[in-house]
Amino acid sequence: MSGELLTKSKIADALGTNPMRVTRFIERNKINTVKKEGKRELFKLTDFNALKNELNEPEAKEKAQSHSFSKDDYILTLKKQLEDQQKQFDEVLKSKDETIDSLKETIATSKHAYEDMKDQLTVKDNQITALTKLTNNAQTLNLVDKDPKRLQTAQGNAETKVEQSSSEKGVDNNQQASESEKPHKKHWWTWIRNN
Repeated sequence: MSGELLTKSKIADALGTNPMRVTRFIERNKINTVKKEGKRELFKLTDFNALKNELNEPEAKEKAQSHSFSKDDYILTLKKQLEDQQKQFDEVLKSKDETIDSLKETIATSKHAYEDMKDQLTVKDNQITALTKLTNNAQTLNLVDKDPKRLQTAQGNAETKVEQSSSEKGVDNNQQASESEKPHKKHWWTWIRNN
């Protein structure tokens, strides 16, 4: 067995200690690996004679026992780590749920604001339409004030006919007035009578 290449855990089993103690011994004494198989590092057992001697001393045995971990200790440590990770996971989930609820509220508020803006735009569109009509009416009135002939165009044919009939009446009245203004023609017999 002394010429065999062993992993840290096999060396620890052979020496009756834990793998952590073997790792610390390797680092302290700068022992090089003889061979690597993937991630596994292999060492000669003979390189650990000094560690074997340390472990055989009575004080070292007590230290080794105080530093060694039993399987139950490993299990308890792992359970504690799992509980801590579960708590962190639960906190992350809770935070995620709160974030989702907050985003839902933000979306609802934005949707409400969007609907309000749509309503306001509809009101503004109606106001613009009304203002456009008023502006067109004001422009039409302004043009009529400047050029009354456009009023005839704006009012249509019905009013034009009314104006034509009134102008015809004016012509008849003018003819009657011109006839009454003419001097009466004097006949020959009225001259004789007067003399």
